Amino acid sequence: MAKTGVSFRHITIVGVGLLGGSAGLALKRAWPGAVVAGVGRSQANLDQALKMGAIDAAYSDVAEPAGQSDLIILATPVCSFAQHIAAIAPVLRRGVLVTDVGSTKAAVVRQAQRILTRGGPFVGSHPMAGSERKGAAHAQVDLFEGATCILTPTPSTPPALLARTRGLWQSLGMRTVEMSPAAHDRAVAAVSHLPHVLAAMLMLLPREAELQVSARGFADMTRLAGGDVEMWRDILLTNRSAILGRIDDFDERLMLLRDLVELGDAGQITRFLRAAKKRRDGLKNNRS
Repeated sequence: MAKTGVSFRHITIVGVGLLGGSAGLALKRAWPGAVVAGVGRSQANLDQALKMGAIDAAYSDVAEPAGQSDLIILATPVCSFAQHIAAIAPVLRRGVLVTDVGSTKAAVVRQAQRILTRGGPFVGSHPMAGSERKGAAHAQVDLFEGATCILTPTPSTPPALLARTRGLWQSLGMRTVEMSPAAHDRAVAAVSHLPHVLAAMLMLLPREAELQVSARGFADMTRLAGGDVEMWRDILLTNRSAILGRIDDFDERLMLLRDLVELGDAGQITRFLRAAKKRRDGLKNNRS
């Protein structure tokens, strides 16, 4: 793990699923003396997180542990962030860092700034790590290692708070990059959100009888369609503009490819496939 000089003594994780549970395990490994509180709706999931050591205490009311914490991580579906931020706002300690693991940022940052003020304790984070699995039972202590975390500061973000956020994720073994919230949403619409939409559409395309002859390639292509429905619903709702733009881009390219196939243009089809293969062969695995 990177030695960043950052430390936390009391941590609250709101939503102890795959990402929140993995964060709890990794945080407890990075700072063994820290107390990690988990907040959630499902007692069974909280009990699982307690059993596996991802959290030290479980709560249904976020305000209780948040008032003691110097780090709060939001790890629920993004449409519920506003209610959690409003609940913690009256009890926040001086010097606290509030961040998240959400997959959209422009709407989230606007909400946080509205509730906690510009220059307040919130810095947006998006660890590009995860899987289609759901729940604390699938949490992994090394989920974040070697992956990229996108930070989305604004011009009003205090430099010291951004440095603490950077140190947090680097301490968990992540590489950090910084983008504006809008630039983040455009980028992940292309490399994360559109792929999920396409996986879902591909899963619904074959007839039931045709699924009986599907093989590993189809399973690989549609793996993302097995993701958390509530989480992905909120992503599509909060990043609508960027996702719609990427759907339009894809539609345009798909129609160009359709024309090549219809024309039987072997040369252009070969160039298309070679270009895709070359880019895929050079792709770094960000584990998302």
